[in-house]
Amino acid sequence: MDRKFQIGEIASFFDIPASTLRYWEDKGVLHPGKKCENQYREYTIEDLMTISDVIFYKNLGLQLKEIRGMEASTPKQHHELFAEKIVELKRQQEMLTRRMKKLHYHMQAVEMQEMLNAQPYQETDIDTDCVVSFDLIEKDKLRQYIENPYLYTRVQDSQSLPQEQRGITVSADMSSSFPESSILWQKQSARYMTFLMKEEVTTDFPNDLSEHLAHIQKSYRTGAIISRFLLCAQENGKTYDFYKTFVEILPDSVNK
Repeated sequence: MDRKFQIGEIASFFDIPASTLRYWEDKGVLHPGKKCENQYREYTIEDLMTISDVIFYKNLGLQLKEIRGMEASTPKQHHELFAEKIVELKRQQEMLTRRMKKLHYHMQAVEMQEMLNAQPYQETDIDTDCVVSFDLIEKDKLRQYIENPYLYTRVQDSQSLPQEQRGITVSADMSSSFPESSILWQKQSARYMTFLMKEEVTTDFPNDLSEHLAHIQKSYRTGAIISRFLLCAQENGKTYDFYKTFVEILPDSVNK
């Protein structure tokens, strides 16, 4: 006589809830027998094989309605279904890759914030080639900003700090695709001093740019100021936008 199994035994054996087995039965992928006297479900060895197949196909990403039709499908239909799943998985993989890239951007921003906080006023090359104007109603630029908020950049001049322009960073090869009137700044000088600028997220958005600039101008003549957004975070109970700020050191500057 073939051995029969109760639903609790099957659930324990496969480490899945009994409710899942009942759900699969409701969806037509399992067909256990039932005792005449009490209508309790009884599972056979064949049912165990079916459950194993269901788990296998679910691990491949198939839905129950697709699994239900597997036995009635031709080899060609199997191939078409699996090909569709591969395409779907590739899309998911691309999405996960983009998501991981964004997470790495944020981790790098945090690390940069910590480094600039610990080591201000380092002379360095600038990591920006070109800044173009940015208005929130410009859909293409808004999409770029949503995809990578670290492109957000502010452009100022040492002699006129209040005249701030806001834009997004673009690569040198992309700059030619923008009208000249939209270009706020392009890299020319090779010398820049960098530091961490903090801007409090409050009514007037006060920042410490003037203090940093005054410190640098004790030793150098300065030109353009380029501030690239890093992150928004709390510090000492206040919320700040943190920027990696580059100050242009003019060619005729002499270190005093």
